[in-house]
Amino acid sequence: MQNIALITGTGGGLGLSLAKLLIKKNWLVYGFSRTNKIYHENFNFKKIDLSDNQKVSRLSLPKIDSNYNVFLINNAATIGEIVPLKKRKEKCILDSYNLNIITPTILCKKFLISYEKNFKTIINISSGAAIKNISSWSTYCASKSAIDMLSKVLHEENYKNLRVYSLYPGIIDTKMQYKIRTSSKKDFPLVDSFKDYYMNGELESAENVAKKVFHVMEYPKKYKEIVFSTRDVDLN
Repeated sequence: MQNIALITGTGGGLGLSLAKLLIKKNWLVYGFSRTNKIYHENFNFKKIDLSDNQKVSRLSLPKIDSNYNVFLINNAATIGEIVPLKKRKEKCILDSYNLNIITPTILCKKFLISYEKNFKTIINISSGAAIKNISSWSTYCASKSAIDMLSKVLHEENYKNLRVYSLYPGIIDTKMQYKIRTSSKKDFPLVDSFKDYYMNGELESAENVAKKVFHVMEYPKKYKEIVFSTRDVDLN
């Protein structure tokens, strides 16, 4: 049976790596992002600003025959301004919540309606920040906590032929990590720890995390929890 994936944030990082991996596995992939780096017959790109809720609300998901397995990976996210809340611009607060939790919620709804008869899986890319109160990451921590709860509620609602996961991908070597470790120590007291993660080679590659996410997609019966870390994924 053909597998089809809808992935947000395919312009870079984990989203880009996962899309490339799935294409190599002969999956059909739909990417949703502001930018694109993939040109392949099995990749369909939709240019969209996912922090714009009006555009997301008007978005139509592709028509897919009920015989296909279909996956939604809500990967796109932003850490926003790395400053205490009182210093945050209100537009940044709105954009962060829009991208990190409102857009995934809307897409989950559209996904459930559009593919009611398909075997389907929703994978929300969360973060360990969902369970850690990290100074200057207010909107990121709060929205990732919300995406965990959204995933649990979708599981509780017991939709037919649906699996739901909220995955913590760990510390990945992406532009977000660069932004974190180049932050001001005055605004982000933990910046030295993130510099050390990088200097000590503790950041995981997006390609390796993509392999772990794919393993969950390929062997879902091995994973009974709704929320867990990709560090717990055994590729063997």
